[in-house]
Amino acid sequence: MNRKTPRRHRMVFALAALATGTGVGLVATAGTAQSAPPAPAAVYSGFKNQFTLTTVANGEREVGRLRLPAGSYTIFAKLNLDVASGGNQHIRCFLRAGGDFDRSIANHDGTIAFMPMSLNVVHTFAAPGSVVLRCGHVFAGGSTPVSFIKITAIRASSLSNTPMP
Repeated sequence: MNRKTPRRHRMVFALAALATGTGVGLVATAGTAQSAPPAPAAVYSGFKNQFTLTTVANGEREVGRLRLPAGSYTIFAKLNLDVASGGNQHIRCFLRAGGDFDRSIANHDGTIAFMPMSLNVVHTFAAPGSVVLRCGHVFAGGSTPVSFIKITAIRASSLSNTPMP
């Protein structure tokens, strides 16, 4: 009976410490959890409701930028191309975070009022950095209204980005 009492007290202490958030070091040193707690999840987002994209053929222009603290992120961007009726434009956008990027191209003939576009990239910033959304006209220069631009980054404790079969 005496052998079980100290163990029970240690278990109660460990559970109480975990419940109050003070037991991470105790549990980590006992080898029952990771040695360091993962970074807390966080969501960062920025928006721009109106923008006019004006570029020469095959040129690019920054549409939006979101500054982020160091960490691992999955990052999404979305925007609407508002091509006037009868217009015919080809627009290419890149979402870049360090050396990682996504690209999307929209061919818009103006028969639909708004053409949505979305992009996604994952990246780990070793130091604070920025994710940048850049767009431009392909084949011919132009001026296109862009609306409801959003960039959202979700911080994660780890990332996995592998080719799919």
